[in-house]
Amino acid sequence: MQTRYFEDLKDKRLLSRGNSILNRLFTSSVHSIRQLTQSDSEAKAMYRFLQNDTVNESDIIKNMTSNCVSAVGNKSVLCIQDSSEINLYNHKKRIKKDDSIGLTNASIGGLGFHIHPSFVIDSQTLMPYGFSDVKVWNRSYDKREKRTHSDKMLPIEQKESYKWIESSLNSKKALSNAQEIIIVQDREGDIYEQFCSIPDDRTHLLIRAKTYRILDSKEKLFEYLSSQPLQGTYQVSLEGDKKRIATIEVRFTPVTIKGNRYTSKNIPQSVVLYAIEAKEVGQDIEKPIHWRLLTTKKVKDLETALLCIEWYTCRWIIEEVFRI
Repeated sequence: MQTRYFEDLKDKRLLSRGNSILNRLFTSSVHSIRQLTQSDSEAKAMYRFLQNDTVNESDIIKNMTSNCVSAVGNKSVLCIQDSSEINLYNHKKRIKKDDSIGLTNASIGGLGFHIHPSFVIDSQTLMPYGFSDVKVWNRSYDKREKRTHSDKMLPIEQKESYKWIESSLNSKKALSNAQEIIIVQDREGDIYEQFCSIPDDRTHLLIRAKTYRILDSKEKLFEYLSSQPLQGTYQVSLEGDKKRIATIEVRFTPVTIKGNRYTSKNIPQSVVLYAIEAKEVGQDIEKPIHWRLLTTKKVKDLETALLCIEWYTCRWIIEEVFRI
């Protein structure tokens, strides 16, 4: 049975074509139209669908999220976010350079667009449900990204980093029927405004700390966290060039973080979070694990701390999505 992706398209021919294309994409694991189709006429039909003015990016995203919402139901889910880029430089002679294409992060040969998906999985079984949001954007041709002092003074809504907050807000709305949402982000998501605006009774943030913060107590976050009593240890088998059994020490504590002089005056000037440290111990370890996590979920025992650490390891799932 085929999944219906484009239920909102009024033209039944477009509806049929859209469902056919996406089912082929998911079943064949290829993205080349020539490889997806069996004849020139089929290929032309696909191109016509993609170039049709009545089929747009928002239609595709809306229907992707609706499928995710119907699958989630009243469950506890992880919403894993990260950014990637689609570099189309090798196709530069075939691409129409309009406002949908721009510069990527590549210093040479960067042409394409950026994506920031929110990938949803079950918090217990890790069953994937789909995407609660996908943000797509591009940078202008006329300038490379250059951070200046004046950029810091811009409202957070005008910064590219707002993608983290925007995607979290969109995911909260899309997953309104979920029992619990844990939004998992890497260090780029360590944004003060996000801690103030996203959490509620059923929505939590779990983010790897990046900012070298000064706490409300005037102590430095990383040093303060490392000075806390050891709460327990666990071992994990690590794959790679040098396989090893890693012993991880766990510490956690509530912390109060504050905004800075660039923070909007319309949000709280301090917020209480829970900080978790997962630190590998041992002799002669080249790159020991050392994670410092910030979460809005109450962490008052080792069991909850270990659960948050396990949830954070699921962030690598979205890296696999990008790789595939």
